[in-house]
Amino acid sequence: MAYSRAVFRSVFGRVMTVVMAVLMAAAIGAIVATNDLWGVACLVWTPILAAVLTWAIMWRPHVVVDHGGVEVANLVSTWQVPWGAIQRIDTKWALELTTAEGRVTAFAAPAPSRYGVARVTRDDIRLARESSLVGDAIRPGDSVESISGAAAHVTRTHWEELRDSGELVEGERATRTWHPGVIAALAGLGALALVGQLLH
Repeated sequence: MAYSRAVFRSVFGRVMTVVMAVLMAAAIGAIVATNDLWGVACLVWTPILAAVLTWAIMWRPHVVVDHGGVEVANLVSTWQVPWGAIQRIDTKWALELTTAEGRVTAFAAPAPSRYGVARVTRDDIRLARESSLVGDAIRPGDSVESISGAAAHVTRTHWEELRDSGELVEGERATRTWHPGVIAALAGLGALALVGQLLH
């Protein structure tokens, strides 16, 4: 069975990361221009923390769907979810995969707001996979026009095809990898920002 590798990232998140980087660069410029060396050393860490935190929350997360399963990268960890480990696929708040290890929520694929129900079209319902239907309707988060719906549609398509053909491998488990570099960077910058504010 052929699979097309699909990668999903939040365009809004990337735009916000760039905007925040520009704003924090301006803030650093203002700190340098209006403070002595001690003031700069104390205050510069807060805008740096804000920029890095925005990157970690809004730029770094992504979802990759390929032949091996689904990769969900979030703030400080990445889940590898093989096809056989998936028990349920939902989009109530974001793309969410239920596994024996718990629920894996994709920060990169949030569902639209409750007002998104007005944007659900007949094409969305026509394209919906069997496992996404709630009666004869779908959640707003399953609309293929939303990032959660597009990611869920590709995931469900592969998963249902494997399930229906009896190719799902029983006993597969989802695994989580932590990213100590990101955790250390955020913790270190947070500590420097707090100490800097206290000492200034």
